[in-house]
Amino acid sequence: MIDMLTRRIQVTCREELSLFRRQMYSLAWQEIREGCLEGAATAMARKPSCLTNGVSIDVVCFAHEAAFEHASFVISVAMHVHPDSRAGQVFWEEADAWAHAVAGDDGFIVEPRGALETPNGRVFHYALSEKVREGQIIPPEAAGS
Repeated sequence: MIDMLTRRIQVTCREELSLFRRQMYSLAWQEIREGCLEGAATAMARKPSCLTNGVSIDVVCFAHEAAFEHASFVISVAMHVHPDSRAGQVFWEEADAWAHAVAGDDGFIVEPRGALETPNGRVFHYALSEKVREGQIIPPEAAGS
């Protein structure tokens, strides 16, 4: 279900996701890595939920110099339940699909890092870590030399 929903988000929001990723890369690779900023954030425009009427989605990306160990980015997906809707009917796993849609096929692993209840919904946090490519793996015997 999550994979199908992720693809739906990627197709529906293709241009916004592309712009958002470019903003993410700009934060991490240019501004932070070159020492101009200690940290920065960018956000997508609020979107309606793909599955639950009366729910809005906010996606925010954070990049911070050396704060996330091996994670390149931290993504927060906030799901806001509108006052006239019922939280018991929300498919909260949609947040996972949004995080995977942001990661796309760009070589990132999405790692859940917890969630917080808010008065009008939940906020989910994810670390996006770069996948280790086969050429980057150092055999244990070579690492000791």
